[in-house]
Amino acid sequence: MPMADSSSSGVLTAVDLGGSRRQGVARLLGRDWAGGFLFSLPMLIVLFGFVAYPFFSAIWLSMTNKMIGTEGVFVGLANYQKLLASTDFRQIALNSGVYTFGSVAVKLVVGMTAAVVLHEGLRPRNLWRMLLFLPWSIPVVIGAYTWRWIYDDLSGVLSQTLIQTGLVDHYIYWLANKALTMGSIIAVVVWQGTPFYIMNFLAGLAAIPQELYEAAEVDGAGAIRKFFDITLPSMVPVIIIVTLLSTIWTSNNMQIVFVLTHGGPQGVSEIYPFTSFKYAIELKQLAMGAAVPLMFFPFMAVIIYFLTRRMLQED
Repeated sequence: MPMADSSSSGVLTAVDLGGSRRQGVARLLGRDWAGGFLFSLPMLIVLFGFVAYPFFSAIWLSMTNKMIGTEGVFVGLANYQKLLASTDFRQIALNSGVYTFGSVAVKLVVGMTAAVVLHEGLRPRNLWRMLLFLPWSIPVVIGAYTWRWIYDDLSGVLSQTLIQTGLVDHYIYWLANKALTMGSIIAVVVWQGTPFYIMNFLAGLAAIPQELYEAAEVDGAGAIRKFFDITLPSMVPVIIIVTLLSTIWTSNNMQIVFVLTHGGPQGVSEIYPFTSFKYAIELKQLAMGAAVPLMFFPFMAVIIYFLTRRMLQED
């Protein structure tokens, strides 16, 4: 009998421990944690396969001397040290900052102005919306080649128009002049990306209660005061999200630079996505091609953090 009691006591103790553990997990993760984990499993597999694995593989690759057709050997942080010691890379970082922030700032101003004008009832409204949204529907590469023809040194329609109207008396080398190249590229980026701002800003303007404007008019507020006191504060959440998204997309967009200048002249328009492409594809240095974007990853991580935090606050 004592042995039977001891065995029963051991079984009960094991059952109690198992039950207490399950209760502890349930308190920590929720009562339906098992079902939630089961339903989340496909998403976790996709995230690991398409996000986590490629990301950590790129980190490992950037710490080797891997080239196309050769076995890579681990070299630690040598690739990053080589980039940091390069004056060309510092120029590329500066180019990337000017390209990204210049494009985003101009798109923000132009997009907000166009959205306010359209929202106020510019006639014919549908025609103007169609024309303003048209660049967004054109593939980036096709648009870039069109602008390359517009900017052409000798047969470009832009220089010919300026000469025929008497504004200038010689051809302007838009993509060969160091002082004009980056501004010319930013103009194309603004043309292609501003419709995204306009569409989102129009949606945000439509959500502002009209009663606020009517009350402001009763108080004698003019158009400028209504914009800064009502429109702009109400649009802050939309502006933040659109600006952060546009910063991520613009900084990673190399198609326009690739088609227009290929990073020239003398690297004045080379940005980091194009540098990564040049190392990995043109020079066959896969490790260096992986190291270049990872150098800018902390900056992108900060933007993604604030973007995610803002979107979660909205939820």
